[in-house]
Amino acid sequence: MDNHLMSSFTILLLSSFAATVAYPARNELQPNQMKNHHSSVSSYNPQPKDFPTEQLYRAYLIIQRFKNTIISDPKNVTATWIGHDLCGETTYVGFYCGSPAGGDKKLTVTGVILNGYNLHAPTLEGFVNQLPDLALFHAASNNFGGDIPQLTGLGYMYELSVAVKDLQLQARPKRDIPPDSTVGLGGNTHGHGHLGNCFTDAKALLLNHNNLSGPLPSNLGFSKLSYLALANNKLTGPIPPSISNLEDSLFEVLLLNNQLSGCLPHELGMLTKAAVIDAGMNQLTGPIPSSFSCLISVEQLNLAGNRLYGQVPDALCKLAGPAGRLANLTLSGNYFTSAGPACAALIKDGVLDVKNNCIPGLTNQRRPAECAAFQSQPKTCPAASTQVTCPAAAASRNAAAPGERKVKDYSSYVTYATLHD
Repeated sequence: MDNHLMSSFTILLLSSFAATVAYPARNELQPNQMKNHHSSVSSYNPQPKDFPTEQLYRAYLIIQRFKNTIISDPKNVTATWIGHDLCGETTYVGFYCGSPAGGDKKLTVTGVILNGYNLHAPTLEGFVNQLPDLALFHAASNNFGGDIPQLTGLGYMYELSVAVKDLQLQARPKRDIPPDSTVGLGGNTHGHGHLGNCFTDAKALLLNHNNLSGPLPSNLGFSKLSYLALANNKLTGPIPPSISNLEDSLFEVLLLNNQLSGCLPHELGMLTKAAVIDAGMNQLTGPIPSSFSCLISVEQLNLAGNRLYGQVPDALCKLAGPAGRLANLTLSGNYFTSAGPACAALIKDGVLDVKNNCIPGLTNQRRPAECAAFQSQPKTCPAASTQVTCPAAAASRNAAAPGERKVKDYSSYVTYATLHD
């Protein structure tokens, strides 16, 4: 198994089990217990000297400021966000601590997991982006509004060490990670089984099922994310060209079911390490750029339910053959008018879904009048180029051993698994 896929299993298991296994007492607190806990410490105003490290004191101030912006907390989780013990078993539910390897090993907040608490706050700006040592933020099924927080200030990448004994987070700056670091995972089947000592070099921002709006940050590509899940929000505007800067770090991106618009950017084709690219159910338009033939690691590619048109590139369909790993290509609900020979074979094999398009000779297509009405509309996106220069990594791997196509369960991908959290 590739290191990036084993890394995805690590974060998947962390995000699935940490909230219930790492500190069981946290989730056993009943509302009346939380209130009693709250009343016993509500008058306590901790001072800097009460915290083990300056980093934790700063995190305390940021958490308290964010807490004051929360409009609704139906599960009373913020009642535990009191006092100086940010790393305790029954305090600060959802926050996880770690310490950089080497040096003085000062404790800091490295993970935040707030899945399913249905917290309502107008924005995450000033919270996520103010915790400089954060490596994992997973807050699906809440009601956080506003824009996507700016992440470029989170300057470190961390290695998360997860032990099955206590699932304690330990953070380690990337500059201290030896080049031969590996990921270890034993006995895992679709996210279940034994969790051994797992190491991953990754940042994750997982914010499915919220109320986020506005555009994606123009400097998104400088955040060095490995896993980005923003499905089922209200995001608008284009996918920023800067996303190509995630070429060396992004393994999965999930933008499903938003209101993103503009031309499908050729920069998406530069994400040569990405196993998942899902921008389905948006308002993107244009032809598929020729750069998509560079996606030599992609296994799941979903662009369904947009306003794409032109030809389904044969070079893209060939990624499902010996040269690539593409196991599922979903292009239904668009306005494509043709598909090449390699694509025809994928349609027959069930790998490529082109239902509800405008391709003559195929069944389950749009009505001719609907296709004609769309084709008569002005088209402003650039035509697909006949030539493309792939990133060096893609070119070298294409010249080396071919990939291997494997149909895997969706739960084996971090971003898809978080849709159910």
